[in-house]
Amino acid sequence: MGWLRNRAATDAAILIVLFLVGFVYFSHIEAFELLIDFVEDHESWQLDEAIVSLTLIGIAGFVYAIRRNLEKRAELKKRMAAEADVSWLAQNDALTELPNRRFLHGFLEKFDTNARAGNRAKTYGVFSIDLDGFKQVNDLHGHAGGDALLKCVARRLVKAAPDNLIMRVGGDEFLVIAEAPNAAAIQALAHRMSKAVCKPMSLEGIHAEVGVSIGFVVYPGQTANMDEAVRCADIAMYAAKGVGGNAVTSFTEDMLEEAAERARLESALKKAVRAGDIVPHYQPLMDLETDTIYGFEVLARWTTSSGEVIPPSDFIPIAEQTGLITDLSEHLLRQACQDAAQWPSSISLSFNLSPTQLSDKLLGLRIITILKENGLVPTRLEIEITESAMIQDGDSALQVLSDLKAAGIRTALDDFGTGYSSLSQIAKFNFDRIKIDRSFVNDLEVSDKQMSIVKAIIALGEGLEVSTTAEGVETDIQLATLKALGCTCGQGFLLGRPMPANEANSLLGGDVDVQRVLKQSAA
Repeated sequence: MGWLRNRAATDAAILIVLFLVGFVYFSHIEAFELLIDFVEDHESWQLDEAIVSLTLIGIAGFVYAIRRNLEKRAELKKRMAAEADVSWLAQNDALTELPNRRFLHGFLEKFDTNARAGNRAKTYGVFSIDLDGFKQVNDLHGHAGGDALLKCVARRLVKAAPDNLIMRVGGDEFLVIAEAPNAAAIQALAHRMSKAVCKPMSLEGIHAEVGVSIGFVVYPGQTANMDEAVRCADIAMYAAKGVGGNAVTSFTEDMLEEAAERARLESALKKAVRAGDIVPHYQPLMDLETDTIYGFEVLARWTTSSGEVIPPSDFIPIAEQTGLITDLSEHLLRQACQDAAQWPSSISLSFNLSPTQLSDKLLGLRIITILKENGLVPTRLEIEITESAMIQDGDSALQVLSDLKAAGIRTALDDFGTGYSSLSQIAKFNFDRIKIDRSFVNDLEVSDKQMSIVKAIIALGEGLEVSTTAEGVETDIQLATLKALGCTCGQGFLLGRPMPANEANSLLGGDVDVQRVLKQSAA
Protein backbone atom coordinates (compact mmCIF):
# COMPACT_ATOMS: atom_id res chain seq x y z
CA MET A 1 0.00 0.00 0.00
CA GLY A 2 2.91 2.40 0.64
CA TRP A 3 4.22 2.23 -2.90
CA LEU A 4 0.73 3.01 -4.24
CA ARG A 5 0.56 6.16 -2.12
CA ASN A 6 4.04 7.25 -3.29
CA ARG A 7 3.10 6.71 -6.92
CA ALA A 8 -0.12 8.72 -6.56
CA ALA A 9 1.79 11.62 -4.98
CA THR A 10 4.32 11.56 -7.83
CA ASP A 11 1.62 11.59 -10.50
CA ALA A 12 -0.17 14.46 -8.74
CA ALA A 13 3.04 16.50 -8.59
CA ILE A 14 3.73 15.96 -12.28
CA LEU A 15 0.18 16.97 -13.26
CA ILE A 16 0.34 20.13 -11.11
CA VAL A 17 3.63 21.14 -12.70
CA LEU A 18 2.23 20.52 -16.21
CA PHE A 19 -0.87 22.53 -15.31
CA LEU A 20 1.15 25.47 -14.05
CA VAL A 21 3.44 25.45 -17.10
CA GLY A 22 0.45 25.20 -19.45
CA PHE A 23 -1.43 27.94 -17.61
CA VAL A 24 1.50 30.37 -17.80
CA TYR A 25 2.18 29.61 -21.46
CA PHE A 26 -1.42 29.85 -22.66
CA SER A 27 -2.00 33.00 -20.62
CA HIS A 28 1.05 34.54 -22.23
CA ILE A 29 -0.15 33.88 -25.76
CA GLU A 30 -3.78 34.70 -24.86
CA ALA A 31 -4.86 31.29 -26.10
CA PHE A 32 -8.54 31.76 -25.28
CA GLU A 33 -8.86 34.93 -27.43
CA LEU A 34 -7.08 33.14 -30.26
CA LEU A 35 -9.50 30.27 -29.98
CA ILE A 36 -12.54 32.61 -30.09
CA ASP A 37 -11.23 34.33 -33.17
CA PHE A 38 -10.52 31.02 -34.84
CA VAL A 39 -14.06 29.73 -34.17
CA GLU A 40 -15.63 32.94 -35.56
CA ASP A 41 -13.46 32.79 -38.66
CA HIS A 42 -14.56 29.22 -39.33
CA GLU A 43 -18.22 29.36 -38.35
CA SER A 44 -19.12 26.87 -41.04
CA TRP A 45 -17.08 24.19 -39.27
CA GLN A 46 -19.44 24.23 -36.25
CA LEU A 47 -16.45 24.32 -33.91
CA ASP A 48 -18.41 25.94 -31.05
CA GLU A 49 -20.76 22.95 -30.90
CA ALA A 50 -17.75 20.61 -30.96
CA ILE A 51 -16.12 22.49 -28.07
CA VAL A 52 -19.34 22.31 -26.02
CA SER A 53 -19.58 18.57 -26.74
CA LEU A 54 -15.97 17.99 -25.69
CA THR A 55 -16.58 20.01 -22.52
CA LEU A 56 -19.61 17.89 -21.65
CA ILE A 57 -17.68 14.71 -22.42
CA GLY A 58 -14.88 15.91 -20.17
CA ILE A 59 -17.31 16.68 -17.33
CA ALA A 60 -19.00 13.29 -17.76
CA GLY A 61 -15.60 11.55 -17.81
CA PHE A 62 -14.58 13.42 -14.67
CA VAL A 63 -17.80 12.38 -12.88
CA TYR A 64 -17.32 8.79 -14.11
CA ALA A 65 -13.73 8.75 -12.82
CA ILE A 66 -14.84 10.08 -9.43
CA ARG A 67 -17.55 7.39 -9.15
CA ARG A 68 -15.15 4.59 -10.18
CA ASN A 69 -12.60 5.88 -7.69
CA LEU A 70 -15.19 5.88 -4.89
CA GLU A 71 -16.19 2.32 -5.82
CA LYS A 72 -12.55 1.29 -5.85
CA ARG A 73 -12.01 2.78 -2.42
CA ALA A 74 -15.13 0.98 -1.11
CA GLU A 75 -13.91 -2.30 -2.60
CA LEU A 76 -10.46 -1.77 -1.11
CA LYS A 77 -12.06 -1.08 2.27
CA LYS A 78 -14.06 -4.32 2.02
CA ARG A 79 -10.92 -6.25 1.06
CA MET A 80 -8.99 -4.81 3.99
CA ALA A 81 -11.90 -5.69 6.31
CA ALA A 82 -11.95 -9.25 4.92
CA GLU A 83 -8.20 -9.58 5.40
CA ALA A 84 -8.61 -8.30 8.95
CA ASP A 85 -11.35 -10.90 9.54
CA VAL A 86 -9.12 -13.69 8.19
CA SER A 87 -6.29 -12.50 10.39
CA TRP A 88 -8.64 -12.38 13.38
CA LEU A 89 -9.97 -15.86 12.69
CA ALA A 90 -6.44 -17.20 12.39
CA GLN A 91 -5.57 -15.84 15.83
CA ASN A 92 -8.87 -16.31 17.67
CA ASP A 93 -11.37 -19.05 18.45
CA ALA A 94 -14.56 -18.46 16.47
CA LEU A 95 -16.79 -20.08 19.10
CA THR A 96 -15.67 -18.27 22.27
CA GLU A 97 -13.98 -15.32 20.52
CA LEU A 98 -10.95 -15.85 22.75
CA PRO A 99 -7.37 -15.90 21.39
CA ASN A 100 -6.31 -19.38 20.25
CA ARG A 101 -3.13 -21.48 20.31
CA ARG A 102 -1.76 -19.78 17.20
CA PHE A 103 -2.03 -16.44 18.96
CA LEU A 104 -0.29 -17.99 21.97
CA HIS A 105 2.76 -18.97 19.89
CA GLY A 106 3.18 -15.41 18.63
CA PHE A 107 2.59 -13.98 22.10
CA LEU A 108 5.20 -16.22 23.71
CA GLU A 109 7.80 -15.34 21.10
CA LYS A 110 7.28 -11.60 21.59
CA PHE A 111 7.06 -11.88 25.38
CA ASP A 112 10.28 -13.83 25.75
CA THR A 113 12.05 -11.49 23.30
CA ASN A 114 11.07 -8.52 25.46
CA ALA A 115 12.09 -10.41 28.60
CA ARG A 116 15.55 -11.04 27.20
CA ALA A 117 15.78 -7.31 26.52
CA GLY A 118 15.33 -6.72 30.24
CA ASN A 119 11.62 -5.83 30.39
CA ARG A 120 10.58 -8.40 33.02
CA ALA A 121 9.79 -6.56 36.19
CA LYS A 122 6.23 -7.87 36.66
CA THR A 123 4.96 -11.13 38.19
CA TYR A 124 2.54 -13.34 36.32
CA GLY A 125 0.45 -16.38 37.03
CA VAL A 126 0.10 -18.90 34.20
CA PHE A 127 -2.95 -21.18 34.51
CA SER A 128 -3.65 -24.30 32.47
CA ILE A 129 -7.36 -25.16 32.71
CA ASP A 130 -9.10 -28.35 31.59
CA LEU A 131 -12.78 -29.17 32.08
CA ASP A 132 -13.79 -32.38 33.87
CA GLY A 133 -16.91 -34.06 32.54
CA PHE A 134 -17.20 -31.96 29.39
CA LYS A 135 -17.50 -35.00 27.13
CA GLN A 136 -20.43 -36.33 29.12
CA VAL A 137 -22.25 -33.02 28.65
CA ASN A 138 -21.40 -33.09 24.96
CA ASP A 139 -22.68 -36.66 24.61
CA LEU A 140 -25.86 -36.11 26.60
CA HIS A 141 -26.85 -32.71 25.15
CA GLY A 142 -25.20 -32.85 21.73
CA HIS A 143 -22.61 -30.56 20.17
CA ALA A 144 -24.90 -27.54 20.50
CA GLY A 145 -25.03 -28.10 24.26
CA GLY A 146 -21.25 -28.54 24.39
CA ASP A 147 -20.70 -25.33 22.43
CA ALA A 148 -23.05 -23.42 24.72
CA LEU A 149 -21.15 -24.74 27.73
CA LEU A 150 -17.79 -23.67 26.32
CA LYS A 151 -19.08 -20.15 25.64
CA CYS A 152 -20.46 -19.97 29.17
CA VAL A 153 -17.11 -21.11 30.62
CA ALA A 154 -15.29 -18.50 28.52
CA ARG A 155 -17.54 -15.73 29.83
CA ARG A 156 -17.05 -16.86 33.41
CA LEU A 157 -13.26 -16.93 33.04
CA VAL A 158 -13.28 -13.42 31.56
CA LYS A 159 -15.40 -12.21 34.47
CA ALA A 160 -13.25 -13.99 37.09
CA ALA A 161 -9.97 -12.72 35.60
CA PRO A 162 -10.79 -9.39 33.93
CA ASP A 163 -8.16 -7.43 32.00
CA ASN A 164 -6.00 -10.55 31.63
CA LEU A 165 -5.08 -12.75 28.69
CA ILE A 166 -7.52 -15.69 28.43
CA MET A 167 -7.16 -18.19 25.59
CA ARG A 168 -8.90 -21.33 24.39
CA VAL A 169 -6.06 -23.58 23.30
CA GLY A 170 -7.92 -26.86 22.72
CA GLY A 171 -11.30 -28.58 22.76
CA ASP A 172 -12.03 -27.97 26.44
CA GLU A 173 -8.65 -26.51 27.40
CA PHE A 174 -8.05 -22.89 28.36
CA LEU A 175 -4.94 -20.93 29.27
CA VAL A 176 -4.84 -17.78 31.38
CA ILE A 177 -1.86 -15.44 31.79
CA ALA A 178 -2.57 -12.93 34.53
CA GLU A 179 -0.49 -10.22 36.11
CA ALA A 180 -0.48 -10.49 39.91
CA PRO A 181 1.41 -8.93 42.82
CA ASN A 182 2.53 -12.21 44.39
CA ALA A 183 2.12 -16.00 44.58
CA ALA A 184 -0.73 -15.77 47.10
CA ALA A 185 -2.77 -13.62 44.73
CA ILE A 186 -2.09 -16.09 41.91
CA GLN A 187 -3.36 -19.00 43.99
CA ALA A 188 -6.42 -17.01 45.02
CA LEU A 189 -7.19 -16.28 41.38
CA ALA A 190 -6.91 -20.00 40.53
CA HIS A 191 -9.50 -20.88 43.17
CA ARG A 192 -11.73 -18.00 42.07
CA MET A 193 -11.73 -19.26 38.49
CA SER A 194 -12.39 -22.82 39.66
CA LYS A 195 -15.36 -21.72 41.74
CA ALA A 196 -16.75 -19.65 38.87
CA VAL A 197 -16.54 -22.46 36.31
CA CYS A 198 -18.00 -25.14 38.60
CA LYS A 199 -21.26 -23.29 39.26
CA PRO A 200 -24.32 -25.01 37.68
CA MET A 201 -25.18 -23.74 34.21
CA SER A 202 -28.46 -23.37 32.38
CA LEU A 203 -27.82 -24.01 28.69
CA GLU A 204 -30.92 -23.15 26.70
CA GLY A 205 -33.08 -24.54 29.48
CA ILE A 206 -30.84 -27.58 30.10
CA HIS A 207 -29.11 -27.94 33.47
CA ALA A 208 -25.42 -28.86 33.27
CA GLU A 209 -22.43 -28.97 35.57
CA VAL A 210 -18.73 -29.60 34.97
CA GLY A 211 -15.65 -29.76 37.14
CA VAL A 212 -12.33 -28.16 36.35
CA SER A 213 -8.68 -29.11 36.83
CA ILE A 214 -6.33 -26.12 37.11
CA GLY A 215 -2.56 -26.20 37.20
CA PHE A 216 -0.67 -22.95 37.73
CA VAL A 217 2.87 -21.64 37.94
CA VAL A 218 4.42 -18.34 39.05
CA TYR A 219 6.56 -16.51 36.50
CA PRO A 220 9.38 -15.55 36.78
CA GLY A 221 9.62 -17.09 40.23
CA GLN A 222 9.40 -20.73 39.12
CA THR A 223 10.47 -20.72 35.46
CA ALA A 224 13.11 -19.04 33.33
CA ASN A 225 10.81 -17.95 30.50
CA MET A 226 7.13 -17.74 29.63
CA ASP A 227 7.25 -20.65 27.18
CA GLU A 228 8.52 -22.90 29.97
CA ALA A 229 5.87 -21.47 32.32
CA VAL A 230 3.11 -22.59 29.94
CA ARG A 231 4.61 -26.09 29.78
CA CYS A 232 4.93 -26.32 33.56
CA ALA A 233 1.35 -25.10 34.08
CA ASP A 234 0.22 -27.86 31.74
CA ILE A 235 2.17 -30.43 33.76
CA ALA A 236 0.54 -29.15 36.96
CA MET A 237 -2.89 -29.42 35.34
CA TYR A 238 -2.31 -33.09 34.50
CA ALA A 239 -1.21 -33.61 38.09
CA ALA A 240 -4.54 -32.11 39.19
CA LYS A 241 -6.41 -34.52 36.93
CA GLY A 242 -4.29 -37.36 38.27
CA VAL A 243 -5.66 -36.91 41.79
CA GLY A 244 -9.21 -37.34 40.53
CA GLY A 245 -9.83 -34.03 38.79
CA ASN A 246 -11.75 -30.95 39.93
CA ALA A 247 -8.66 -29.69 41.76
CA VAL A 248 -6.27 -26.73 41.80
CA THR A 249 -2.59 -27.69 41.82
CA SER A 250 0.53 -25.54 41.98
CA PHE A 251 3.55 -26.61 39.96
CA THR A 252 6.45 -28.20 41.84
CA GLU A 253 9.84 -29.42 40.68
CA ASP A 254 8.82 -33.01 41.46
CA MET A 255 6.30 -32.81 38.65
CA LEU A 256 9.11 -32.44 36.13
CA GLU A 257 10.51 -35.73 37.32
CA GLU A 258 7.07 -37.32 37.00
CA ALA A 259 6.71 -35.93 33.48
CA ALA A 260 10.15 -37.26 32.59
CA GLU A 261 9.19 -40.64 34.03
CA ARG A 262 6.03 -40.65 31.95
CA ALA A 263 8.06 -39.83 28.84
CA ARG A 264 10.47 -42.65 29.69
CA LEU A 265 7.57 -45.05 30.20
CA GLU A 266 5.98 -43.96 26.92
CA SER A 267 9.23 -44.60 25.05
CA ALA A 268 9.66 -48.00 26.71
CA LEU A 269 6.05 -48.86 25.93
CA LYS A 270 6.53 -48.18 22.22
CA LYS A 271 9.52 -50.54 22.18
CA ALA A 272 7.64 -53.16 24.21
CA VAL A 273 4.66 -53.12 21.86
CA ARG A 274 6.91 -53.47 18.82
CA ALA A 275 8.86 -56.32 20.45
CA GLY A 276 5.78 -58.11 21.79
CA ASP A 277 7.05 -57.93 25.38
CA ILE A 278 3.56 -57.34 26.80
CA VAL A 279 1.93 -60.76 27.11
CA PRO A 280 -1.54 -62.06 28.02
CA HIS A 281 -2.28 -63.61 31.40
CA TYR A 282 -5.50 -65.46 32.10
CA GLN A 283 -7.87 -65.14 35.08
CA PRO A 284 -10.39 -67.96 35.56
CA LEU A 285 -14.09 -67.25 35.13
CA MET A 286 -16.18 -69.60 37.27
CA ASP A 287 -19.67 -70.99 36.76
CA LEU A 288 -21.07 -70.66 40.29
CA GLU A 289 -23.85 -73.17 39.65
CA THR A 290 -21.50 -76.03 38.67
CA ASP A 291 -18.27 -74.83 40.34
CA THR A 292 -16.37 -75.23 37.07
CA ILE A 293 -14.30 -72.95 34.88
CA TYR A 294 -16.23 -71.77 31.85
CA GLY A 295 -13.52 -69.46 30.53
CA PHE A 296 -10.61 -67.05 31.11
CA GLU A 297 -10.36 -63.28 30.90
CA VAL A 298 -7.31 -61.91 29.09
CA LEU A 299 -5.26 -59.43 31.15
CA ALA A 300 -2.17 -57.61 29.88
CA ARG A 301 1.06 -58.09 31.82
CA TRP A 302 4.36 -56.29 31.22
CA THR A 303 7.68 -57.20 32.79
CA THR A 304 10.67 -55.24 31.51
CA SER A 305 14.04 -56.78 30.66
CA SER A 306 15.33 -55.50 34.01
CA GLY A 307 12.58 -57.40 35.85
CA GLU A 308 10.42 -54.36 36.63
CA VAL A 309 6.69 -55.15 36.63
CA ILE A 310 4.64 -52.31 35.12
CA PRO A 311 0.96 -52.46 36.21
CA PRO A 312 -1.72 -52.13 33.51
CA SER A 313 -3.11 -49.05 35.28
CA ASP A 314 0.16 -47.31 34.35
CA PHE A 315 0.66 -48.35 30.74
CA ILE A 316 -2.86 -48.88 29.36
CA PRO A 317 -3.85 -45.16 29.65
CA ILE A 318 -0.59 -44.20 27.93
CA ALA A 319 -1.27 -46.72 25.17
CA GLU A 320 -4.71 -45.17 24.66
CA GLN A 321 -3.39 -41.61 24.59
CA THR A 322 -0.51 -42.39 22.20
CA GLY A 323 -2.52 -44.55 19.80
CA LEU A 324 -0.59 -47.72 20.68
CA ILE A 325 -3.69 -49.44 22.04
CA THR A 326 -4.71 -50.85 18.65
CA ASP A 327 -1.40 -52.61 18.02
CA LEU A 328 -1.22 -53.76 21.63
CA SER A 329 -4.76 -55.17 21.63
CA GLU A 330 -4.28 -56.99 18.34
CA HIS A 331 -1.04 -58.55 19.62
CA LEU A 332 -2.68 -59.68 22.86
CA LEU A 333 -5.78 -61.05 21.12
CA ARG A 334 -3.72 -62.91 18.53
CA GLN A 335 -1.58 -64.54 21.23
CA ALA A 336 -4.64 -65.30 23.38
CA CYS A 337 -6.40 -66.97 20.44
CA GLN A 338 -3.34 -69.15 19.85
CA ASP A 339 -3.35 -70.18 23.53
CA ALA A 340 -7.12 -70.72 23.65
CA ALA A 341 -6.96 -73.01 20.61
CA GLN A 342 -5.19 -75.54 22.89
CA TRP A 343 -7.96 -75.47 25.52
CA PRO A 344 -11.05 -77.69 25.57
CA SER A 345 -13.70 -76.41 23.18
CA SER A 346 -16.04 -75.66 26.09
CA ILE A 347 -13.66 -73.03 27.54
CA SER A 348 -14.31 -69.47 26.33
CA LEU A 349 -11.99 -66.49 26.00
CA SER A 350 -12.99 -63.08 27.35
CA PHE A 351 -11.24 -60.00 25.93
CA ASN A 352 -11.56 -56.31 26.88
CA LEU A 353 -11.81 -53.54 24.29
CA SER A 354 -10.58 -50.03 25.04
CA PRO A 355 -13.13 -47.19 24.66
CA THR A 356 -10.87 -45.53 22.10
CA GLN A 357 -11.02 -48.61 19.85
CA LEU A 358 -14.78 -48.42 19.38
CA SER A 359 -14.45 -45.39 17.11
CA ASP A 360 -12.86 -47.70 14.52
CA LYS A 361 -15.68 -49.15 12.42
CA LEU A 362 -13.33 -51.79 10.97
CA LEU A 363 -12.53 -53.19 14.43
CA GLY A 364 -15.06 -56.02 14.15
CA LEU A 365 -13.58 -57.16 10.84
CA ARG A 366 -10.06 -57.20 12.29
CA ILE A 367 -11.16 -59.27 15.29
CA ILE A 368 -12.89 -61.80 13.02
CA THR A 369 -9.76 -61.99 10.84
CA ILE A 370 -7.58 -62.76 13.89
CA LEU A 371 -9.98 -65.54 14.93
CA LYS A 372 -9.80 -67.11 11.47
CA GLU A 373 -6.01 -66.87 11.36
CA ASN A 374 -5.72 -68.82 14.62
CA GLY A 375 -8.54 -71.28 14.09
CA LEU A 376 -10.64 -70.17 17.07
CA VAL A 377 -14.41 -70.55 16.68
CA PRO A 378 -16.10 -67.12 17.06
CA THR A 379 -18.62 -68.50 19.58
CA ARG A 380 -15.74 -69.11 22.02
CA LEU A 381 -14.87 -65.41 22.17
CA GLU A 382 -16.61 -62.90 24.44
CA ILE A 383 -15.82 -59.19 24.04
CA GLU A 384 -16.11 -56.97 27.14
CA ILE A 385 -17.03 -53.29 26.77
CA THR A 386 -17.52 -50.75 29.56
CA GLU A 387 -20.59 -48.53 29.84
CA SER A 388 -18.57 -45.34 29.50
CA ALA A 389 -17.14 -46.66 26.22
CA MET A 390 -20.62 -46.97 24.75
CA ILE A 391 -21.49 -43.27 24.98
CA GLN A 392 -18.25 -41.96 23.46
CA ASP A 393 -19.22 -42.94 19.92
CA GLY A 394 -22.52 -44.77 20.02
CA ASP A 395 -22.93 -45.16 16.25
CA SER A 396 -19.51 -46.71 15.72
CA ALA A 397 -19.90 -48.90 18.80
CA LEU A 398 -23.25 -50.18 17.53
CA GLN A 399 -21.73 -51.07 14.16
CA VAL A 400 -18.77 -52.86 15.76
CA LEU A 401 -21.00 -54.87 18.11
CA SER A 402 -23.39 -55.69 15.27
CA ASP A 403 -20.49 -57.07 13.22
CA LEU A 404 -19.32 -59.15 16.17
CA LYS A 405 -22.81 -60.48 16.94
CA ALA A 406 -23.35 -61.40 13.28
CA ALA A 407 -20.15 -63.48 13.39
CA GLY A 408 -21.31 -65.32 16.52
CA ILE A 409 -19.08 -63.48 19.01
CA ARG A 410 -20.71 -62.81 22.39
CA THR A 411 -20.57 -59.45 24.17
CA ALA A 412 -20.48 -58.48 27.84
CA LEU A 413 -21.22 -55.13 29.49
CA ASP A 414 -18.32 -54.60 31.89
CA ASP A 415 -18.31 -52.54 35.14
CA PHE A 416 -22.10 -52.43 35.14
CA GLY A 417 -23.59 -49.67 37.26
CA THR A 418 -20.61 -47.31 37.14
CA GLY A 419 -21.27 -45.60 33.80
CA TYR A 420 -24.14 -43.67 32.20
CA SER A 421 -27.57 -44.74 30.98
CA SER A 422 -27.04 -48.36 31.97
CA LEU A 423 -30.51 -49.66 31.13
CA SER A 424 -30.63 -47.90 27.79
CA GLN A 425 -27.28 -49.44 26.84
CA ILE A 426 -28.54 -52.94 27.59
CA ALA A 427 -31.71 -52.37 25.59
CA LYS A 428 -29.88 -50.83 22.63
CA PHE A 429 -26.89 -53.14 22.30
CA ASN A 430 -28.36 -56.50 23.32
CA PHE A 431 -25.50 -57.82 25.50
CA ASP A 432 -25.10 -61.51 26.37
CA ARG A 433 -23.66 -60.90 29.84
CA ILE A 434 -23.66 -58.28 32.59
CA LYS A 435 -20.55 -57.99 34.76
CA ILE A 436 -21.21 -56.60 38.23
CA ASP A 437 -18.51 -54.11 39.12
CA ARG A 438 -16.18 -55.05 41.98
CA SER A 439 -17.10 -51.84 43.84
CA PHE A 440 -20.50 -53.38 44.61
CA VAL A 441 -19.04 -56.75 45.58
CA ASN A 442 -16.38 -55.32 47.93
CA ASP A 443 -18.87 -54.16 50.58
CA LEU A 444 -21.46 -56.84 49.94
CA GLU A 445 -20.94 -58.35 53.41
CA VAL A 446 -21.41 -55.13 55.38
CA SER A 447 -23.54 -52.78 53.29
CA ASP A 448 -27.26 -53.32 52.88
CA LYS A 449 -27.28 -50.76 50.08
CA GLN A 450 -24.65 -52.66 48.09
CA MET A 451 -26.53 -55.88 48.74
CA SER A 452 -29.68 -54.34 47.31
CA ILE A 453 -27.85 -53.10 44.23
CA VAL A 454 -26.34 -56.54 43.55
CA LYS A 455 -29.76 -58.17 44.01
CA ALA A 456 -31.28 -55.72 41.53
CA ILE A 457 -28.58 -56.37 38.92
CA ILE A 458 -28.95 -60.14 39.24
CA ALA A 459 -32.74 -59.80 38.96
CA LEU A 460 -32.27 -57.63 35.88
CA GLY A 461 -30.07 -60.30 34.32
CA GLU A 462 -32.66 -62.98 35.04
CA GLY A 463 -35.40 -60.81 33.55
CA LEU A 464 -33.39 -60.22 30.38
CA GLU A 465 -32.25 -63.85 30.29
CA VAL A 466 -28.56 -62.90 30.28
CA SER A 467 -25.79 -64.22 32.53
CA THR A 468 -24.36 -62.17 35.38
CA THR A 469 -20.69 -62.31 36.44
CA ALA A 470 -19.56 -60.78 39.74
CA GLU A 471 -16.08 -59.27 39.67
CA GLY A 472 -13.69 -59.01 42.61
CA VAL A 473 -14.80 -62.08 44.57
CA GLU A 474 -12.20 -62.34 47.35
CA THR A 475 -13.88 -63.90 50.40
CA ASP A 476 -15.84 -67.06 51.12
CA ILE A 477 -18.74 -65.00 52.45
CA GLN A 478 -18.94 -63.00 49.20
CA LEU A 479 -18.92 -66.22 47.19
CA ALA A 480 -21.63 -67.85 49.31
CA THR A 481 -23.79 -64.72 49.21
CA LEU A 482 -23.53 -64.41 45.43
CA LYS A 483 -24.50 -68.04 45.00
CA ALA A 484 -27.49 -67.58 47.30
CA LEU A 485 -28.60 -64.53 45.32
CA GLY A 486 -28.52 -66.49 42.08
CA CYS A 487 -25.46 -64.90 40.44
CA THR A 488 -24.48 -67.26 37.64
CA CYS A 489 -20.72 -66.62 37.41
CA GLY A 490 -17.84 -65.18 39.42
CA GLN A 491 -14.32 -63.87 39.05
CA GLY A 492 -11.73 -62.78 41.62
CA PHE A 493 -8.63 -63.73 43.57
CA LEU A 494 -10.59 -66.25 45.64
CA LEU A 495 -11.48 -68.13 42.46
CA GLY A 496 -8.14 -67.73 40.72
CA ARG A 497 -5.50 -65.13 40.10
CA PRO A 498 -4.27 -64.12 36.63
CA MET A 499 -1.75 -66.70 35.37
CA PRO A 500 0.47 -67.22 32.33
CA ALA A 501 -0.60 -69.52 29.51
CA ASN A 502 1.36 -72.57 30.71
CA GLU A 503 -0.32 -72.45 34.12
CA ALA A 504 -3.74 -72.09 32.52
CA ASN A 505 -2.99 -75.13 30.37
CA SER A 506 -1.92 -77.11 33.44
CA LEU A 507 -5.04 -76.03 35.30
CA LEU A 508 -7.22 -77.30 32.47
CA GLY A 509 -5.35 -80.61 32.29
CA GLY A 510 -7.42 -82.24 35.06
CA ASP A 511 -10.72 -81.72 36.83
CA VAL A 512 -11.56 -78.06 36.57
CA ASP A 513 -13.37 -77.45 39.84
CA VAL A 514 -13.19 -74.60 42.31
CA GLN A 515 -10.97 -76.44 44.77
CA ARG A 516 -8.34 -77.05 42.18
CA VAL A 517 -8.43 -73.42 41.13
CA LEU A 518 -7.97 -72.33 44.73
CA LYS A 519 -4.99 -74.63 45.18
CA GLN A 520 -3.43 -73.43 41.94
CA SER A 521 -3.89 -69.78 42.95
CA ALA A 522 -2.43 -70.38 46.41
CA ALA A 523 0.60 -72.00 44.87
